[in-house]
Amino acid sequence: MRCILCDMPLFLPHHGICCQCVNNLPKFNKICHQCCLPHSLPTDICYRCRVNKPYWDELIAVSDYVNPLKKLIHHLKFYNKVELSTALARLMFLAWYQRRESDTLAKPDLVTCVPLHHIRYWSRGFNQAELLAKPIARWLNRDFYPYLLFRNKSGQDQKRLSLTERIGNVDALFICHQDLSNKSIMLIDDIVTTGNTINVISQQLKKCGATSVQVVCLCRTVL
Repeated sequence: MRCILCDMPLFLPHHGICCQCVNNLPKFNKICHQCCLPHSLPTDICYRCRVNKPYWDELIAVSDYVNPLKKLIHHLKFYNKVELSTALARLMFLAWYQRRESDTLAKPDLVTCVPLHHIRYWSRGFNQAELLAKPIARWLNRDFYPYLLFRNKSGQDQKRLSLTERIGNVDALFICHQDLSNKSIMLIDDIVTTGNTINVISQQLKKCGATSVQVVCLCRTVL
């Protein structure tokens, strides 16, 4: 098997992306550990998160929503290239592991993912966040709960909406009925843009007793 980015032979075929290409991926500069957006304070948490604290506790992303990951996500979601999911999940796991090494980040008790509405699931055939989350849960040796969250209405496509419309679009969109008392959660998604969706989900998880929510995604859009 060859690297999906540079087409060079792989020493470990299941990795999908060679070490050189992993090292050459676009890197963030100084970012807030909670929202994963650039900031210039000497602290880990930015001013935005100090003033308007989100419900999640950590946000870890591989890179900004730029190529080559932007192109790979597009092929995964819209061209049914599901074989890319393991290689992309590995990038997410490596990003999480680097944060764990630098900040002694604790392993979560369970792993879940942002759900798709059933109509979109049927039309696409899969939930890309679920495909990414499953191997990550296995590598962490943690239980995977793909249906921990229920999406109770379709909502409009977030990428077609303004910032104000996006905030209203996710209101009361996600429901969790499971008791999560004393559980720490890892929430997986492919792209985080405004953070409204993961914030609503994190609020629901904490209402059900979750002690902390780590969000891990492939790309964090820098607004």
